[in-house]
Amino acid sequence: MKSITIKKLYTLHSWVGLITGILLFVIAFTGAVAVFARPELKIWANENLRTEIPVQSQKLDETIAQYAEIVGPDYLEEVHVRLPSTRVDGSARVVFEGHFETAEGGEEHKGTVFQFDPVSWELLAENDMETFFNQHTLDMSTFMAHFHADLHLGRPVGLILTGLLGLTLMVSIVTGIFIHRKILAQLFTFRITKTFSLMLNDAHKLMSVWAVLFHSVIAFTGAFLGLATVILIPAAAYVGFNGDQEKLVETFTAVKPPVIANVAMPTKLADIIDSSIKDRPDLTFSRFTVMGYGDKNALVYLSGDGSQQLGGETLVYRGATAELLRTQANFGRLEGITGTILDAMFPLHFGNFGGIFVKSIWAILGLATALLPITGLMLWIERGLNAQHPAHKKSTYENFNRLLIGCCGGLVLATVTLFPAQLILNEWMAGQNHTDSIFLTFFSVWIVAILMPFVIQQSNALKAILLPSAWMLILVMPLDAILTGSHIFNVLQTKHYVSMSVNLVLMLLGILLLVVVSKLKKQYVNREYSQAKNLVGEV
Repeated sequence: MKSITIKKLYTLHSWVGLITGILLFVIAFTGAVAVFARPELKIWANENLRTEIPVQSQKLDETIAQYAEIVGPDYLEEVHVRLPSTRVDGSARVVFEGHFETAEGGEEHKGTVFQFDPVSWELLAENDMETFFNQHTLDMSTFMAHFHADLHLGRPVGLILTGLLGLTLMVSIVTGIFIHRKILAQLFTFRITKTFSLMLNDAHKLMSVWAVLFHSVIAFTGAFLGLATVILIPAAAYVGFNGDQEKLVETFTAVKPPVIANVAMPTKLADIIDSSIKDRPDLTFSRFTVMGYGDKNALVYLSGDGSQQLGGETLVYRGATAELLRTQANFGRLEGITGTILDAMFPLHFGNFGGIFVKSIWAILGLATALLPITGLMLWIERGLNAQHPAHKKSTYENFNRLLIGCCGGLVLATVTLFPAQLILNEWMAGQNHTDSIFLTFFSVWIVAILMPFVIQQSNALKAILLPSAWMLILVMPLDAILTGSHIFNVLQTKHYVSMSVNLVLMLLGILLLVVVSKLKKQYVNREYSQAKNLVGEV
């Protein structure tokens, strides 16, 4: 490849990194945390979910039948239930939906949402569907998951931005492969004891090459998930369904409504759930949908994860007889490879297809994706500060470095702060909505951290950001023990295995971060000495 082409690709690679590097770090770092948002962090953040919740199929069946009588037949076209045994939500949720004609002759979609205690099935709240889904009730786990998805900017702006960032990551990967043609010769080169610049250069190349497949998968699936609902689906609906997005989704997804017979027959939910758990122990059932509840032709779609099917499986039953009709994927109605690819998008992005082991790998590689643009930016800053004839003023590189420390280090500090904050909120604001407090805590800490490097010396600012992060991670476990009474010495009695595992991992990460801080301190000393030496040489 001609040197002029390589130079252009290098320029493109550099500018993409400069413009989007910090945002890519934000998306990738929060993604590494969001891998464990459900159910691990959800369980940790909600004390009522820490103990395993049994599948009470008979109680569930009776409750749905009771409230079906209350809402009436018009709301039984679709019944959506999230099973509490998966512990991905603080309550058991049942949604009754129906379609109604409007005064203008059109059709309106309405629904009623009931929330129940996941153990006792006592009614906690009732809302219409629009009100419920417009409510924002977030704990730290769902806050981080939503932050990764759309930066809390909402639709369509947030999803378009994260989708475009996925595309820019793909551009960086492609251009990086072409400009580093001899990178294979440096696969095992990591000169950590040499200069700071060499260490950054080697780290950037190592993370690029060894995890290139993962980076590519994350970039593609992230771009697809970000842009699909706001651009791709509306465009496809406009072309093939005269703009009817609901019809498009109904056509291509696995949940299909039956032909209603208008003959009343009980839907045997308890039998269906019990037989599914017995016959398919490889699946963890999280939710189900009943189409035409209480009708002779009712169909029950029971969704589960954990099988060899990457996107999980949906078991389809005849509701009146509890007869298993078929199993299919979420996009089971699409023939060929298309359905398989669409089913794989979400699991491949979040790593929730192979248990905690795959999730851990995804989180570690996700951190590598987060560090990739940051090491690139640090290289650009380092070379600019040490160059005899830099392309920009020294103050430009220094301000970029301050912004890098504040935004990226501050994001780590703000994320870590949510752990002790969640425990304190659970104690002081029990039963209340923590959303505003979570938002205030996160963004106030992040803003202060962003400003800090512009006020005090950069090395001191980095230390002031990372050291509190490390100690908060270490102190989460004792704080949890004090506030909830759950600790490592009574874990066999409480059976809080998930939350205790989270505490142990946080403590290990805190210790590791203390080690990193000590290493960075030495590197900063050497770097400042080198810059001072260069300055004396110039004089």
